[in-house]
Amino acid sequence: MTDNLSPLQTFTADGGAPSEHLRAGWKKHRFWMIVGMLFVTVTVTGLVLGSLGGRSGGVLSITNPAPSGAQAAATILSREGVDVLATDSLSATLDAAAANGSDASTILVFDPKGLLAPAQLSALAEAAKKTKSPIVAIRPGPLAVKALSSELSAAGTTTAGQTLEAQCTAPDAAAAGSILAGTAGDSSGSGGTPPAGDGSVNLYSGTVHCFSPVGKSGVSGILASNAMAEVTVLGSSAVVSNSGLASAGNAALTFRLLGSKSHLLWYTASLKDVPVAAHPPSLAELTPEWIFPASAWLLLVALVGMFWRGRRNGPLVTEPLPVIVKSSETVSGRARLYQDARAFGTAARTLQHATLTRLARALRLGAGVESSTIVRSLAEHTGRNHAELSALLVDTVPRNDREFLTMAAQLSALEEEVAHR
Repeated sequence: MTDNLSPLQTFTADGGAPSEHLRAGWKKHRFWMIVGMLFVTVTVTGLVLGSLGGRSGGVLSITNPAPSGAQAAATILSREGVDVLATDSLSATLDAAAANGSDASTILVFDPKGLLAPAQLSALAEAAKKTKSPIVAIRPGPLAVKALSSELSAAGTTTAGQTLEAQCTAPDAAAAGSILAGTAGDSSGSGGTPPAGDGSVNLYSGTVHCFSPVGKSGVSGILASNAMAEVTVLGSSAVVSNSGLASAGNAALTFRLLGSKSHLLWYTASLKDVPVAAHPPSLAELTPEWIFPASAWLLLVALVGMFWRGRRNGPLVTEPLPVIVKSSETVSGRARLYQDARAFGTAARTLQHATLTRLARALRLGAGVESSTIVRSLAEHTGRNHAELSALLVDTVPRNDREFLTMAAQLSALEEEVAHR
């Protein structure tokens, strides 16, 4: 048996070593592999850094080091022996206050999104009264203030950025002396307080009110409390924030308000405080009351419109195919359409084009000749005025039935004249 293979022919294996496959795959897909590894690295790094220390970006969060956070106040209070506990629900706050015992806790209430109902705030005030836990509410809205204490009420707003004197005998306010009443970015609030960046702080009236702006002395102030100092409201979150803590007497006021007890419950309302319905609402409950009469009315209008616009002149007439339509019927039908649409211009151009075509054939001018040539030849043939013929055959646009019939009669007479010459 002879070998038919050429000595120059070489053979390679179908597969290859795993390392060769890896190198080939790397060369082919290395760009997307690098992009994928970078994406995974950045994602994992972000998750790890975000979880370190349990930091939060919320306003007045005790783990937020940003200017709007309150990490500085919480850290200093912790170093001074105050046990600071952040809670995010009413039940957790009440449980913590009960666990700490009587006269051991201060409850800071901050509801920036107005999630707490008046009934929930009233329950918090009653529970705090039983455990002798003073409440410090940051920028509560009008309804929230009344729910916390009937002796307190909202009294409008004032411009932020003012340095205000205590102007009262309350020990905490007198120790602070003066405070910087918020900043232009004092944006937190609840229960209808102004939105972010409005540059205002809240004013309150109570048995005791301090830090009154010009014109409000003796009427309202940024700080107010009831007779027993069980509930205190503060109209500026910037006093407690990282950015405003070192201004004027903000730190003194903050630490005296929040550090008088061994425990501080830093309660920030969250979605956990929104009551859950006993059962999911049905479609009928979600549907507005007006939707059914409106739907019935629209259905009636639609039926009336169908009978009004959908009527026919009679039953359909069947005719065997193919249908042969006479040319006279086609012309008559097209003319009626033009008449109904009052398309005088279109009908006139149709008649003029047909007349020019027949006149060109009668004058033996050939196909495709221009209308100006036909008019010039027609003027020489009949002796008529060139301008009159051009107006009749090209430029005339009738405006009503009378002018249209006159033009049609003139075109017909012109054809008759050319045919008899």
